[in-house]
Amino acid sequence: MKRFQRSPESERCRCGRPRRTARVVNYRSHSGSYRYHRCECGTEWTERDPLVDRSVPVTGDEILDVHLLLLEFEGGLTDLIDRPA
Repeated sequence: MKRFQRSPESERCRCGRPRRTARVVNYRSHSGSYRYHRCECGTEWTERDPLVDRSVPVTGDEILDVHLLLLEFEGGLTDLIDRPA
């Protein structure tokens, strides 16, 4: 039986596994960007990412900031995505 919830209630799933171990699928549509999460126990939840205005160009300073952050980062890609801003 699948169990659904709107968003994770804490840092851990209901089954006790860390939330970051859930499988993540990204989906982008006209209405927004979404991340679908699914834990090994079957619990699923969806998060809506903020809408990014792609018509605004990225500055060189923003690119340098991202590169500096990535230079210091050690970990997996999912850790990077779930990292607080």
